[in-house]
Amino acid sequence: MRGSNVNRAKNSLQNNQLDCQTNPSIQLRHFRDREVSQAANEPQSPGAATGFASLDALLKDHGWPRGATTELLVGQANSNELSLLLPILAQLTQKGEMVILIKPPLTPCATELTQYGVQLEHLLLVHPRDKRDCLWAIEQSLQSGGCSAVLSWQGNQSMSYRELQRLQQSAEESGCLHFLFRPQSESANPSPASLRVQLKSDGQLALKLLKQLGGARGQNLYLARRARLVLRDQPLH
Repeated sequence: MRGSNVNRAKNSLQNNQLDCQTNPSIQLRHFRDREVSQAANEPQSPGAATGFASLDALLKDHGWPRGATTELLVGQANSNELSLLLPILAQLTQKGEMVILIKPPLTPCATELTQYGVQLEHLLLVHPRDKRDCLWAIEQSLQSGGCSAVLSWQGNQSMSYRELQRLQQSAEESGCLHFLFRPQSESANPSPASLRVQLKSDGQLALKLLKQLGGARGQNLYLARRARLVLRDQPLH
């Protein structure tokens, strides 16, 4: 029975992947036509609970800000950056709301995601070919009305202030949650993001609020890590 569940989890995550290398517009249009979240039309609070009471207490909206970009400034790609978002991933997907991951450098283990309550049938992975396709996919996903959250990774390609501004605007117009993972080296550069959080991990998650529109900043917070996700050892292309 366990082997059957493992295979089912792997197949679910494998099937929910879009390869945008050939024609991203067709691929993403197929997704939008396939599934539109009913929950997106329901009244929502300004903040989505993070799953960490101490973090919610520091955030202006008592949770991740909706209709905004949240920048997570991290070191090298590993499982720790995603473990911070496991509670919100589980919360949204359990309600049948779609979450899109764009250009993740590594793929989390499907079976471990399910162990932490993430419903894989509501998780979509998009693999853009280059920076242009990546920015396009993020904007289109935010504006599609078919998802409640978008997780995107900048990788080793820089983003201009104007490009970041467009992503912030798309999130504002849609009311969608947008999490953008960026290198820690970007912390010294200005950004239009509503919330910027520096994330480090050494047995626990160490957070520092670098920027919060309308709220306090500069606080440090240490959280117990919910999980260490096993990742594929090869990057996505």
